[in-house]
Formats: sequence, C-alpha cells, structure tokens
Amino acid sequence: MTAGIKIINDWGTVLIDDAFPTLAMLAQGTTTLDGEGSRYIGNHAGMVAVRSTSVVGSQYYNQIDGYSAGLYLFGPPGAVVQWYVYAPPQEPPSNFGLIIRDGAGRLMFDAGRKAARVAGLRSASTRPGWQGSAQFDPGRAWAVMPLVHAYDSANTFQRWGDPQEYLQHEDVSVSGGAVNGGTITFGMTQTARRTYGPYYGLPLPTRFTYTGNNAALAVLDVTGY
Repeated sequence: MTAGIKIINDWGTVLIDDAFPTLAMLAQGTTTLDGEGSRYIGNHAGMVAVRSTSVVGSQYYNQIDGYSAGLYLFGPPGAVVQWYVYAPPQEPPSNFGLIIRDGAGRLMFDAGRKAARVAGLRSASTRPGWQGSAQFDPGRAWAVMPLVHAYDSANTFQRWGDPQEYLQHEDVSVSGGAVNGGTITFGMTQTARRTYGPYYGLPLPTRFTYTGNNAALAVLDVTGY
C-alpha cells in the first residue's frame, strides 16, 4: 500500500492492508479420516487450515467417478481433524465492527468475521519421509494451511471383472502439518488411495506418476475458533 490503513502483528506479518483482502473463515468442522486416509469436507471455494495431532493436508479435486468435486483431507486412517476454510470476506458485510473496502469498493476486511490470524510462514519438501518442525506458544491453538501445495501421485491400473475392464488406483500424498501443543510438524502426509473406474480398453494403461513442487505453509492462530 502507498496510502490507507495497515495493521501488522507482533511477528511482523501484515494482517490488514486495504489493498489486499484479509481472509475470513468461510466454514469449519471436525471430522475423522476414513479407512483409506481421506475425507470429503465440501465444495468450498477457499483455502483449508487443519489442526490434527497427525500430519494432515488437503487437496481440491474435480468430480470424477463417484468422487464429488471439492476439498478432501488426507492423512492417516482414523485421524481426527479440525478443519477451517478461509476465503476473501463475502458480501454482504457484517452489521457491526470495522469494515474496510479498497478504492473499487471491494470488501477487504470484515471485523465481524473470523479472520485468518497468520503467526508464521514455513516451507516444506516433497522428499519422501521429510519432516521439519517449529515451536509456537503451547498456550494457543494452531492450525496449518498450505499456501502452495506439494503433492505426489502414483497411478496404477488393475484388471477387474471383464477381460477388457480395469480400475485406476491413485496413491496420493500431499503437504500438510501436525499440531502437538506448541510443536508444529511440517511434511508430506501418509499415502491415501483413491480408486476410479471401471474403465474399458486394451492394452492396460501404463502406470504413471506426477509430483508438485516444494510447499509453502502458513501457521494460523485459531484460538477461540
């Protein structure tokens, strides 16, 4: 910004700037990952922060073969996850508190919504088994939100039923984090499997993999949320 309002927290992170939207909570919930290590949490248009004692991450998928379009959590089967979806503040604004708009009249900050309180930024690697950690105040509640997603996807194919029928298995791992008191662990999630099909055709497709780049993650203060 060159003029206007700017608010910075104790860590030097810009929380409010009238030139950029401050993310506000769009939805939240608690869920348990299924036996394959995933869980659908809805077709929300936003970014997901997760709070779990296990390394958990998220990924957006388009609709495919019985899987709904939207956000999925990934991690160890049975992991309990508190999740928070953040997005730019939505119209209409709240009827109380500070409201900030930019020069074009777009809503940039709404004090009546639960703001994304950023406490730190970290990077993570896609190397198998890599983990890093950082220490934060154990008296606060923390969550991890990927800003740039890292992922690893291995796709294999299996004959099923009819001689020309096959299934596609995608074993996926994504960047995420775990919260244990004030210790935040960053890394790649345990592999979860998604199965698509059946499809038809000969020959059986060749297995393939694809990976994303290193991740960027934000640590959010969700105390009281």
